[in-house]
Amino acid sequence: MNLPRSSRALARLDAAIAAARGPVEEACLMAERAGLLARLGHVEEVREILADVRQRQARLVHPALSAWLALAEGLAEHYRDQSALARDRIRRAYALASASRDRPLIAISAAWHAHTDYIYGDLPAMARHVAESLQEAADDHHAARARACLVAAQSYHWGARPDRATPWYQRAREHAVADGDESTLSSLMINRAWIGGNQARMASIFGAEVGELDEAALREALLTAESSRNFDSHVGRQSLGSMVALIHAQLVLVRGDHADALARLEGTLSQASADGFDFMSPVLHADLAWCKVRLGRAEAALADARLAEEGFTDDCEEEDRAAAHGRLAQVFAALGQAETAARHHAEARTQLAALRVQQARIVELLDDAVRQGPGLR
Repeated sequence: MNLPRSSRALARLDAAIAAARGPVEEACLMAERAGLLARLGHVEEVREILADVRQRQARLVHPALSAWLALAEGLAEHYRDQSALARDRIRRAYALASASRDRPLIAISAAWHAHTDYIYGDLPAMARHVAESLQEAADDHHAARARACLVAAQSYHWGARPDRATPWYQRAREHAVADGDESTLSSLMINRAWIGGNQARMASIFGAEVGELDEAALREALLTAESSRNFDSHVGRQSLGSMVALIHAQLVLVRGDHADALARLEGTLSQASADGFDFMSPVLHADLAWCKVRLGRAEAALADARLAEEGFTDDCEEEDRAAAHGRLAQVFAALGQAETAARHHAEARTQLAALRVQQARIVELLDDAVRQGPGLR
């Protein structure tokens, strides 16, 4: 098997499986191991383990095993292509854990529930499940606390409150290090760079309206993205690899290197689609169009701009909608199509206003959750 080269968490689980006190505990630990390998992107190994655990679950019929199996299946789906099935399976794991009142299982499943709530924009549920995870997790339940703290950190970061995000990132890192969880450490770096990159893109499009472009923050995002790529190579992580490539592309575009950005975007579009990033099609094609405009390729730029216009779906979020329409306004203005540019400019402002409401809301919800108890501070 092509397993990760450096994973203390995996070694810990292997030792726990070898010392398991019975078939149920062994099968639960195997499911947990499958979830970790899924997060590291080892698809074939995960498929084999899950098949084995399903056979054991059919014989043993135990609520904890059913919950662990559902969670592992959800993680396998999420880190393969971020499908809606992943959220359904994680919800099932949480429901089974809650029904059995198994506090460690509630803590870990609630943390992952919060993770998918964040991705799908269910902000009240995200704050509620972060709070529940941290309330149910023991002080040394590092896996649950690392994930819940990471969700809180990236939520504050996305809400334009880096001052509140920083201590949560630090807590997430401390728990991930204590757990030996290289996958969460990688996610921390990638998500921090991703959000920073998106904010840099917004600043490059809207200027002072969203905050001036911070050159130091741009350099930090580039360094973080590069560090995450090197770290993933070191630990053997293979899941959602297009995220780092997309981050690099948008950051070099913000920096003004349009030829490099174009090559990076074109080189990662296919993998990004396979990784479940089709919802970003409008903003990615708008960025492609802008690169081509700046490189004097007007006809090709127009073709990408049309693809961007056709790519909007209900899955496209306010931030990506605002960025795409803002970028298209720049593209069509540069192409001399003032009426179309004005239409995109107006839509960009509408989406930007909606984004600001969402950002304020996520901060408010998390602040309320933090005030619920000392375990959340």
